[in-house]
Amino acid sequence: MRTTISELLTYQVANTALSDEVALLLSGGVDSISVAFAAERAGKKITAYSFQLDNNPSYDFQKAKEIAKIMKWDFVGIEIPTENLVEDFYKLVEFGCKKKTHFECVYPFLYVYPKIKETYVVSGWAADGYYGVSKKACMHFKEPKSKFDTFRDDYFKPENCAGYHQHLNLAIQHGKCFVTPYLSQNIKEFFYQFDWFELNKPYQKHTVRNSFVEFDLIGNVKKHLNLQLDSGIATLFETLLNNNKINFKQRKRMMEVYKDNIMVYNNNATLERFL
Repeated sequence: MRTTISELLTYQVANTALSDEVALLLSGGVDSISVAFAAERAGKKITAYSFQLDNNPSYDFQKAKEIAKIMKWDFVGIEIPTENLVEDFYKLVEFGCKKKTHFECVYPFLYVYPKIKETYVVSGWAADGYYGVSKKACMHFKEPKSKFDTFRDDYFKPENCAGYHQHLNLAIQHGKCFVTPYLSQNIKEFFYQFDWFELNKPYQKHTVRNSFVEFDLIGNVKKHLNLQLDSGIATLFETLLNNNKINFKQRKRMMEVYKDNIMVYNNNATLERFL
């Protein structure tokens, strides 16, 4: 019986990424790094893909590049052009993005997927949901465990989960198989054994870090930071508040701008009136 998270992840990658060569969506965070180590243990040849905005060097990109060099994985670095933001915004609306996290987490992969050669794309997608590392979770859902579990149940609902379904559809559109070991049932059951404190004390994500000795090879890894914050995507999308065509109700927050545009799109069932 597999009882450690490293064993569970390795088993999951081995049995869902059905090719000797895999693409790996690599950041500088514990989740994607752990999946990378699992893929290597499963005997996969890894090509690591990472991105940064064309005007914003990021920690995640630099750490991913450093890890790939240490581990002798092939590395593909992708610069995301920002001059197409308005056009890309409308693509994301059409693609079914509904929430702020959907837009910001799926956006860079409009440019990443065309660069990926491998069929199977392995990712640490959605692992953060197990830990309750958001400000909301830390303030209101740390205890009791039943309340923490309710928070996690809500996170993993289909309409939430950091735009997973939109990302999955994007992968399918490019002929790829999106492999997300952390969303498997056996790994969910593993994490649901623990309460908030057991997962985050003495330090964040220690269960995974201690399960892979490979973490000792790559030096320090920063604590959790959202993809859209470290990369500068959240700040980039804020600039759309100044676009009168997108922010046609002169909103102060992008959350409301997203809702306005989705409503218009759903009513018209076409993007023609956007453009």
